[in-house]
Amino acid sequence: MRLIGCVIISLLCCFHGNAQEKAIILKNVNVVDVVEGSIRKGQDVVIKEGIIQAVGKGAGTGVSGEVKDLTGMYVMPGLIDAHVHIANDPKESQADRAKHLEYFLRHGVTSIRDAAGDARVLRELKEGVQQGKYLGPDIYYAAFMAGPAYFEGNDREKSMVEGWPEPYAPWMQCIRPDSDLDKAMEDAKEWGCTGVKIYGGFDRETLLPIVRKAKEHGLQVWGHATLFPAKPWDVADAGVQVISHAYMLEWEGVSEELSGNIFENYEKFYDKIDHDKISVERFLQTVKSKGLIFDPTLFLCMENKMDWAARFVKRANQIGVKICAGTDYINDLKRPFPFIFDELDLYVEKCGFYPMEAIFTVTKVAAEVLGAADKVGSVEVGKQADLLVLPGNPYDDIKELRKIRMIIKTGNVIE
Repeated sequence: MRLIGCVIISLLCCFHGNAQEKAIILKNVNVVDVVEGSIRKGQDVVIKEGIIQAVGKGAGTGVSGEVKDLTGMYVMPGLIDAHVHIANDPKESQADRAKHLEYFLRHGVTSIRDAAGDARVLRELKEGVQQGKYLGPDIYYAAFMAGPAYFEGNDREKSMVEGWPEPYAPWMQCIRPDSDLDKAMEDAKEWGCTGVKIYGGFDRETLLPIVRKAKEHGLQVWGHATLFPAKPWDVADAGVQVISHAYMLEWEGVSEELSGNIFENYEKFYDKIDHDKISVERFLQTVKSKGLIFDPTLFLCMENKMDWAARFVKRANQIGVKICAGTDYINDLKRPFPFIFDELDLYVEKCGFYPMEAIFTVTKVAAEVLGAADKVGSVEVGKQADLLVLPGNPYDDIKELRKIRMIIKTGNVIE
């Protein structure tokens, strides 16, 4: 990839107004097909107005536009980090956050899911990207929802409502037994949230109506694997669509009922958990049978010495559970690559994934997590032209993702 300064100039020019004025024809390129799990050799990909118009041998013949001969190269969907937090630090300015967005995009991450933050910040960033003010990926974000017990002695989310006249806000809600769930969902949508992230303080019975109402209002339902007192199987059985954190599956190793207070559970039970004997089979089979998605955030687990979590992820993949790649991290801008690359490496190196399976987690499955599978996540006609060009086949080696030669965001080319 060329010097950062050149990339920035190119981005500023092509992203202004998000306009792609003429067709682009990627000529004779090998298409990484994540739908069929194959490589389609020698294809043309025609892009116009930010959308893939045609894919096939000779599809670009006779089409007027800019031709890019990519003979021997590979084109694949842009990467999606399905679990980030970019708006939780009140000390950061929008300019600081914009640097993180640019860092994502420069490394091929074309969409992100923010799993709950300050919607005032997130909406401005999302609109700024759409309008060309900021350089970055498309942003999808959730409203934070938790029960009263979650907030007992836990004030780490207060920064999300700093300056708001009430203790809670449309994007950070305390859901009580008498809460108006229809209003809760509409309030979240009014602030641009495309999903709800359920953090804790619910048992299975109180969780069920929240999940149902969110779906009725067209919101994605994301949640922690343990919601205190709900354990992982309860969360899956309630139909939470995306279930986060492999390390939270450890609570399947506690036979006693949990309380709604997180700290109390850790104090009473954590030292009794035998991580070598935890069985998560019932949870995983339920996730699979209901078509839910597991968001393991494995890099986070390994960084915190929870190596046993890799066993759960490996088993999930073996039985065909849908897995998405997410990090739960804000990036370190000094690192050569975002943490999502480490997440994918771990799937291959620690969990026995084929590189192709790892790529599915960061493309087509991650697009499902966003609720945008009809828009992004694969190289198909009608999809948004968020594409990466690589010199080698990523199905052969996951580290080929670190060799990006070209990024295309909504039809705009970054060399």
